[in-house]
Amino acid sequence: AIAALVLAACSTITTGSSGRLEGTAWRAESIDGRPALDVQQQSTLRFFDRQLAGGSLGCNAYSTTYFADAAGLRFGEIAPTRKMCPAPTMEQEARFSAALQATSSSHVDEKGALVLLDAQGKPRARLVPMAPQ
Repeated sequence: AIAALVLAACSTITTGSSGRLEGTAWRAESIDGRPALDVQQQSTLRFFDRQLAGGSLGCNAYSTTYFADAAGLRFGEIAPTRKMCPAPTMEQEARFSAALQATSSSHVDEKGALVLLDAQGKPRARLVPMAPQ
């Protein structure tokens, strides 16, 4: 039982002052190893209560569900709005959406960024904290 508690504590994402994802907001700094577009085209991720998340893919808003437990971090189906934007923004949206869908675990790195990892442990997105609004 103690080993299970230690394992669960190690896999917990420490993000906000409460150590939970709820109420935190993140901005993509890089997606699949490529820098994210400028401030006007931000891809963001906000964690709300009741396992709901959402933000901006870059141009379109989206919502999803998320599951954070000892098994890792996973996102449900992405539900975006349907605006058309310039091609580079739409390409970033597709990469960010794919990164969210591929996420199976995550960690907070030494600089405080949330790193989303796929099932093979490959970093799919690196997100930096956003100031609370």
